[in-house]
Amino acid sequence: MDTILLETFIEVTHTRNFAKASDKLCISTSTTSARIKQLESLLGVALFERKHHEVCLTPAGERMERHARFILNAWEQAYEDTALGETEKKRLVIAGVPGLWDSFLQDKVNRLYQTQPDLILRLEESTPLRVVEKLDQGLVDIGFVYEQPNIKGLIVKEVASIPMSLVTSQPKQTLEEALGFAYVRVEWGAPFNTQHELAFPQRQLANVRANSGRIALKLILANGGAAYLPDTLVQEHLKAGTLYKVDEAPIIHMKAYAAYRMHNELKDLLEAFVGEEG
Repeated sequence: MDTILLETFIEVTHTRNFAKASDKLCISTSTTSARIKQLESLLGVALFERKHHEVCLTPAGERMERHARFILNAWEQAYEDTALGETEKKRLVIAGVPGLWDSFLQDKVNRLYQTQPDLILRLEESTPLRVVEKLDQGLVDIGFVYEQPNIKGLIVKEVASIPMSLVTSQPKQTLEEALGFAYVRVEWGAPFNTQHELAFPQRQLANVRANSGRIALKLILANGGAAYLPDTLVQEHLKAGTLYKVDEAPIIHMKAYAAYRMHNELKDLLEAFVGEEG
């Protein structure tokens, strides 16, 4: 199967529109449509349901999307591994959840980039589930998550304890006020949720939820409000007086874990990267 068919399929699933996908791919709409029809003919199923100017994935299309992304990622990795085999360069694929990129992982990668200029880096921000799936499939060399993945053959190490503080755009705000109407609930994962529920069993339902600390931060800076955010993400705003800690609020500590394969050929580099002081 030509990978260009899968690339076209993925672009259409992303845009939900043949014309927009065609613009992104720099091809005509008729070419996009022909590629999708060819892929559907190869598979013997309809991948999209056409509705006026928008298309929706069929159940078969939803199943195919996951496989298509896996195949394209595997092909890219195979291509790079083969090409790099003719050189002395090494490739390292690092994946992490958004909150860990915000809190400490970006700084670690910055230092790695500076000290290993010949290293080929592939950097990904993804959901906890996708990071673990890619670790299991061997599509990433090392993953950073909040919960220890239970996969055979992985080395898992605790690499950080991240303090989360309740911060607000209003000075001298009480805990009750901070958890009120303008509270933004950030989805940091199951460990955070457990501690949050224990600390605030009677809290009201948050009007806004976000799965990214950066989104919550920009929201409360622009519109006012409060959120639990990593200290490293908000320290500059605390110094500048644009955000304030809620004194009554407990600090919630989150553990971060690095996971990588026991028999990875880059094991020495990974251990040095994991063991580097943050």
